[in-house]
Amino acid sequence: MTKVKSKNKTATDANTVLADSIISFETFRKIGSYEQSQLQSKEPSCFNGNVNIRKYKVTIEPIEEPKEILAERLQKLWDECDNFHHWTPLKNAAMQIGYELKGDACSMRKK
Repeated sequence: MTKVKSKNKTATDANTVLADSIISFETFRKIGSYEQSQLQSKEPSCFNGNVNIRKYKVTIEPIEEPKEILAERLQKLWDECDNFHHWTPLKNAAMQIGYELKGDACSMRKK
């Protein structure tokens, strides 16, 4: 007969440890209203064994970077783009920062 280990988490699991830590990261993802709604909770809760009684302050701020860095990223996306639906949004993003995309879309796409 095989023994099965319990899958119950203890009070020292990763969630508890992270509760007292500062979490900081950078992302390219824009934080819109949906993402904000997923983070907002007006009441403490207990669900699936997770007890949420601490409050957290979440601050979202854009990271200012030189236009050359943004242009480099845009050009890479343009070169590798294989979806014609993305061409106009990429061109618009380039216009917003005053950059003209070079070459044809998909010029460096892996085939």
